[in-house]
Amino acid sequence: MKKLLFATAAIAVFATPALADYFIVREGTGACRIVETRPTDSKIVVVGNKAYKTRAEADKELTVVCK
Repeated sequence: MKKLLFATAAIAVFATPALADYFIVREGTGACRIVETRPTDSKIVVVGNKAYKTRAEADKELTVVCK
């Protein structure tokens, strides 16, 4: 039981940062915005095609890539 609990905790620790990526997206000709998950809708385009590790990085690049 302890091994299962430890394994679950270890997976959660390592998986959580990997899921915390931010993407800059644009829908059609609208304004850019930051989202936490890669969009699957074909109408929403990932601008720059890059995942940012922190929201602060994404905010900084938002003004650069969305002119």
